[in-house]
Amino acid sequence: MAQSTASPPRQQSRSAVPSTITLAVWRVRQTWRLLLLAGVGILAAVVLVCTVPLYSAVSLTAGLRGVLNATPQSSEIGLQFSTLFLSSDIVARADQEVNRVMQQQLGVYLQKKTNFFIKTQQLPLDAPASIYGDSMGLTGASMQDAAQHVRILRGRLPLPLSDTLEIAISEPTAKYLKMDVGSTLTLSQFFFGPVNPSQVEIPMHIVGIMAVISNDPFWHGQNFEPPEPGPGGPPPTNFSALMSNDSYLAALHQAAVELKSPTTPPFEAGETVALIWYYHLNPAQIDISQLDDLVSRLQAAQRQIGSGNISSSSIFRDPQIFGLALPDAHGSSTLERFQARISVVNVPVTILLFQVVGLILFFVGMMAGLLIERQAEVIALLRSRGAKRRQVFGSFAFQSVGLALIAFIAGPLLAILAARALVQQTLSPTDQQALNIISGDPLPVALRVGWFALAAAFAAVLAMLFAIRGSASRDVLEMRRESARATRRPLWQRVYLDMAAVIVALTGFAFSLYITHSGVLDAESSLVISAPLALVAPIFLVIAGILLFLRFFPTLLRLFSRIASRRAGAAPMLAMAQMARAPRQAVRMILLLALASSFASFALVFIASESSHIQKIAAYETGADFSGPVLSQNFSDPVGKQAIPYRKIPGVLSATLGYAGDASLEQTSQTFPIRVRAVDASTFAQTAIWTDEDSSQSLSSLMNQLVAKRRPTTLVQADPVPAIVDALAWKTLNLSVGAPFVLNIANTNVVFEAIAEVEHIPTINDSLVSGPSSDFTVPGGILTDYQTMAPALQSDSGTGITPNYLWLRTSDDPALLAKVRKALSQGPLALQSINDRRAMIAGLEKDPLYIALINVLALGTATTVLLALVGNLIASWLSARARLINFALLRALGSAPRQIARVLTWEQTIVYSTAIALGAFFGALLAATIVPALIFTGLPDYTSDTSSGEFFAIQHVLSTQMVIPLSLVIIFVALVVICAVAIGMMARVASRPSISQTLRLNDD
Repeated sequence: MAQSTASPPRQQSRSAVPSTITLAVWRVRQTWRLLLLAGVGILAAVVLVCTVPLYSAVSLTAGLRGVLNATPQSSEIGLQFSTLFLSSDIVARADQEVNRVMQQQLGVYLQKKTNFFIKTQQLPLDAPASIYGDSMGLTGASMQDAAQHVRILRGRLPLPLSDTLEIAISEPTAKYLKMDVGSTLTLSQFFFGPVNPSQVEIPMHIVGIMAVISNDPFWHGQNFEPPEPGPGGPPPTNFSALMSNDSYLAALHQAAVELKSPTTPPFEAGETVALIWYYHLNPAQIDISQLDDLVSRLQAAQRQIGSGNISSSSIFRDPQIFGLALPDAHGSSTLERFQARISVVNVPVTILLFQVVGLILFFVGMMAGLLIERQAEVIALLRSRGAKRRQVFGSFAFQSVGLALIAFIAGPLLAILAARALVQQTLSPTDQQALNIISGDPLPVALRVGWFALAAAFAAVLAMLFAIRGSASRDVLEMRRESARATRRPLWQRVYLDMAAVIVALTGFAFSLYITHSGVLDAESSLVISAPLALVAPIFLVIAGILLFLRFFPTLLRLFSRIASRRAGAAPMLAMAQMARAPRQAVRMILLLALASSFASFALVFIASESSHIQKIAAYETGADFSGPVLSQNFSDPVGKQAIPYRKIPGVLSATLGYAGDASLEQTSQTFPIRVRAVDASTFAQTAIWTDEDSSQSLSSLMNQLVAKRRPTTLVQADPVPAIVDALAWKTLNLSVGAPFVLNIANTNVVFEAIAEVEHIPTINDSLVSGPSSDFTVPGGILTDYQTMAPALQSDSGTGITPNYLWLRTSDDPALLAKVRKALSQGPLALQSINDRRAMIAGLEKDPLYIALINVLALGTATTVLLALVGNLIASWLSARARLINFALLRALGSAPRQIARVLTWEQTIVYSTAIALGAFFGALLAATIVPALIFTGLPDYTSDTSSGEFFAIQHVLSTQMVIPLSLVIIFVALVVICAVAIGMMARVASRPSISQTLRLNDD
């Protein structure tokens, strides 16, 4: 039998990978446009997820460095020990021990430069012109460092090491002591010698007359000048001088040698010496990721040194470590308060970022769904030719993974560029120095946000796989039947996602209300916890509301189609009937645009409200354009006459002097602080800033009431002083109009009469919310007429008060403002501290924490709205292209192009108008629920001279009012115009082709 020559059948490959990859690459050529859009969406998600942490890190680092650089003392850490033992060896050992502790705890954060001082007590002074009781305190420093911080008037600075103790004194000291360069004086210092205490005379040689540079932080407030005597008073008896540390230690050693002291160091009886070290943090090398570690290390150093846990504790006593960066008995440190502010900002930023990324992923999923629907016939053809489900699904999955991989690689690098560009556009040149944390080699920076990029890319892949999971397994008949009439409900309807969102929203609102009103937490902790809940609950409420509406949207369409069928014109009826039969595409488009537009509405309202709140906070804190305590007080001239020099400053429109002080309440057993503002009622209405939130009554009418109650003669004790009382004091005192109450001012009881109640009195932080410090009590306040209260106080006790506070209303001209600031900062009209409303507004608007939140919102808004518009326009276009055959058949049956265009116009109009209306409504809901809870505007801790409690309280003094910006109206008008143009273009294109043109377009 002849052997068969037929070749054996080839075995099919068991691996689907090659065919899957081949199919995926082949389909890229046909669908590259949609793939490109999906890839842009994934890239946008990755870039945004990576940009926000980088930008926030730079912004928060700038804020942290702003805290540390606010004043020279902000980054300074001081250590002080008192000792009775003193010698060169002891100082060297102490310096080594202190350096060891500081380097161990804070070495990575410290600058190399350290300033060391030795300060003695006031020692008896013997000089030719001195009198009995004169004394001098010596301050020792490094002469190399001191030379940069003094001006030598005559002579020179002391030598670093000399045979005799050399000193430099100020010109007033030389005048009082009648000494000059070359003079010699002696100080008396006690020592325990070999047997009995001995008094040693230490000669000092004056080698220089110097002047300390004004307000130089190097000297920490010391100017080496004697106190100024009062008019006709005795001359000063306490003086100070500058010496070299090494020379002083050498002089002590020489005295010990003369006393024949034993080998132990000399012991000073009753005259301690202070050893002080000043270390400086290095803000330029500190970033926000190190804040927690820095705070914990500072606290550890404070515990170790404050407890005396050093090897030389037997020699040193009264150890102290101090500085603004360290907590003290009065409250938390500046770093801890900044840490608390960050927690208030970071949580909202993270939640808003998740919301934006969720919208972007929804866009990606929508593009993936359109990609599948666009290839429905190809999928059916492949399935009929033997392609397996996993091969079809694998090809789309391979495309998804490829897009995500490209985004994962390119996203972090693009995010670095985006963050740098955003920082350069939004932060001040000083704050832009924080860019050094993302400068240099981009690879480590990209790796820092690599996990964010990986999470975003993975989420995008899941979104695309979820979108193609069901569609890739259907045949063409099923897909066409589904597009013609919906037979399956969307997954979110089947799992009742809308009801789950309702439950989450209601639960969040319940917890938020409980935390806010239960009082179980202090105000700061309540704000940190309730802010996330106040964000999450409204977001889920909006999602639930939109999904609930879309659940009943097909029913509404069917209802309206029945109504439209009774009227003339078939276009609206056909449009609504078609959408009711196959609502999937319309629902996706409405959901995407509604969520994006609602988020945009909320973002714009929040930004405008935050800006308005800044204006109100600054006005409330200053009370006028400028305010502050005066330096020189006049007891003789009337208050109106004393204000005349201030009115003559160029640029000043109105000036008011008055008294700002504290009073205590005599009617209750518990202590209740009252702030008193006694002003010149004749001019205060023209000077102060008074808003409707302060009172429904105008300031002019209130001041007229005070002026009308002035007495032509001096009041007697029984005559009450009319006062305007804020709501907190009114409630605490249980007052009514005309009711008297007694306050103790300057140890004198004064009777007041309540003539009006107001909500707030500017510059008095009468928040009903307590501050974070446990010992802070919210003060009430009264506003009264100075010309009425001052005589009453004088007649009651004979102790008068003097105007000590100034309010100014000024021009907005920059040149005149510069003259006002100069006059208030130096010269006879200078203020102790200046509250500048315009400068405060500028500072708050440049606060990096504020900028970070605002720009994250702006960036997210722009991204989501743009992608939503692109996604909806593409969906509309593809929907029109998919129905070209239907439109052509209608043309063949006699329908006019205008009629077909009307049908499509009605469909798209319903979709876009519904989406925009839902976005406007739920955007207003978001703004109404989130804006009051999210606004955190308050004076940065390093720009306020109030206590930490008052700083926190002022954030809650003023209610937050929503501001509807013009930009919101412009954006919605632009959305309507864009949608109208797109609808017109698609309707025009869809109604033109004939059957042959339609078939050719469909093949393309």
